[in-house]
Amino acid sequence: MSESFQQPFLDFWQKLVGMLPNLLAAVLFFLFFALIGFFIGKFFARSRRERWKDPIIAQFAGRTLKWVFYLIGLIAALHTLGLGGMANSLIAGAGVSAIIVGFAFKDIAENFLAGILLAVNRPFNLGNIIQVGEFKGAVRNMNLRTTHVRNIEGKDIYIPNSLIVKSVLINYTKDGLLRQDFTLGLDLPTDLRKVRRIVLDYLRAQPLVLKKPEPDLIVQDLGEFTLNVSVLFWVDVLKNRSISPSYLGATIRSQIIDEIRERLLEEGINMPSQVLEHKLYDPSKPLRIRTEK
Repeated sequence: MSESFQQPFLDFWQKLVGMLPNLLAAVLFFLFFALIGFFIGKFFARSRRERWKDPIIAQFAGRTLKWVFYLIGLIAALHTLGLGGMANSLIAGAGVSAIIVGFAFKDIAENFLAGILLAVNRPFNLGNIIQVGEFKGAVRNMNLRTTHVRNIEGKDIYIPNSLIVKSVLINYTKDGLLRQDFTLGLDLPTDLRKVRRIVLDYLRAQPLVLKKPEPDLIVQDLGEFTLNVSVLFWVDVLKNRSISPSYLGATIRSQIIDEIRERLLEEGINMPSQVLEHKLYDPSKPLRIRTEK
């Protein structure tokens, strides 16, 4: 009884020992092609980045080439193990998408194909500020499955490529230009022409504010106690590489608001604010009211 129980394990061990040379050769085949794919993909991406002037598509093409070599190594390993029928079925199955689905999952294949579409159509480049749904930030990288963006809070967000393809994509900085604006609340009797001159002269003198499109100042609405005007100006968020694009517009806007406030106060321009006073009374005590004749 014990011999019949041990026999299957002995047979399996003998087959495993007999397959060791082929198994070792299969591992070496796969490692060989994997190393070739890694270095060729890296070299290809680096060389194409300089020639194509497009880091996203160069990097994506390099990674795709790397995975092609990984697939060749896997097929060679299967043939070495005597599993050529499985390898042939992978090749003659249903195209590249069927191969990817066979190795992974449907969403991975979907994101892969979506990444190819993004790399070819190029709706954004590295450094562009994009928004997909509720996610907004500067593009840092794109791989076969996700697009990496960093928001203004410094959070790294990895958006699936398929979500970008299926959703409305907003590119705030396709050409690097981003409009900034803020509202000034002025006293009703304020000389608006004087305010316009002060604000526009200041903006035209700022090196980080673009001359074209020109900055502007427009009346927004007439409030209860203020005349509200909007200050509009444009910045090139891709021009200054020492500052992250996510922060550049907000940094310039903050500086300009503070300096314009100081200039207006120096020129005697009043910027009133509504003052509210809250008083809390104890309901357990009588409320005293004083009247004067």
